[in-house]
Amino acid sequence: MTDFLTNADHWRKRAERTRALAAIAVKDQGRLLKVAEEYDRLATLAERRRSAPVPAGSYVPAGRPE
Repeated sequence: MTDFLTNADHWRKRAERTRALAAIAVKDQGRLLKVAEEYDRLATLAERRRSAPVPAGSYVPAGRPE
C-alpha cells in the first residue's frame, strides 16, 4: 500500500494527468489547472514529510501493526 503522505511521485503524476486533461478540456480548463496546482502542492508537502525527522514511536505507516 502506498503511503500518500510521503509519496511525492504519486501527486506529481496526478498533476501531470490533470494538466493533460485540461489541455483537451472544452469546459472547466481553469478548474482543472487549479486542481493540478494543488496536486503539486501536495507533492511538495509529501517531500517535506519524507525528509523531516520523525520522533521515535510517533509514526506507524499504514498497513503496519504497532
